[in-house]
Amino acid sequence: MSVEPIATPAMRPVGPPIPARPDAEDRWPLIRWTAREFVPVALMPFGLVLFAYYLVYGFLGWDSDAGGVVVTASQQLALLLPIAIYVRRTRGSLAPLGLRRGGWDAGDVVAGVGAGLGAIVAGSVVIAITIAIVRAITGNEPSATNVLNDTSGPWLVLNALMAIALAPLCEEVYFRGFLFQGLRGRFRFFPAAAISATVFAFVHVEPIRFFGLAVMGVILAGVFERRRTLVASMAAHATVNVVAVLLLFATR
Repeated sequence: MSVEPIATPAMRPVGPPIPARPDAEDRWPLIRWTAREFVPVALMPFGLVLFAYYLVYGFLGWDSDAGGVVVTASQQLALLLPIAIYVRRTRGSLAPLGLRRGGWDAGDVVAGVGAGLGAIVAGSVVIAITIAIVRAITGNEPSATNVLNDTSGPWLVLNALMAIALAPLCEEVYFRGFLFQGLRGRFRFFPAAAISATVFAFVHVEPIRFFGLAVMGVILAGVFERRRTLVASMAAHATVNVVAVLLLFATR
């Protein structure tokens, strides 16, 4: 009678290798900044935006819907280009910002869309509470406005397209990929998310929506840290803006 040999670990078939994590060192944040780097890089976009304001509105006197579109595009690109160029030159790629080639999948997009819908609900509740408080204090009915409300015709369409396609890319690179991660290297999640979300809300210059935008910013930081790819937070941001644009066009 023959006896089957006992399979030892060395004799067992070897399965396919487990692919390495996109952040192979299992570290978070994906990029760390020294104070000498962080401060000037953080301020550079705001200097570029001030220059764009002066050039378009002051020097050229282009105070029109077209000028507003140019300034809005300049604002977005000022958030993206300095960060992307600096990280690419000093780190060799954009992967430390959360933009890894092949480092995301459909699950990240689905998670982002879900987070975006959650951000809409949470932000809307906070904005409604803010409006109620302001109404109770002042006796007046406040209104929540944004740049899309101030344009019409083809310029409205251009602004809407930038809100859907350009803003999620540019703002996520700056506020989550750069600013949140820079803070996350020094603080726990909530302080880093809260500070970056406060700056995110502040630069939108919409007082009534300030706290609602800040809550959305925390949620965007949460999905970014959870999925470790900016694709997730970009999908969430785009979801928020798509819904806002559709509601705007439906009510005009």
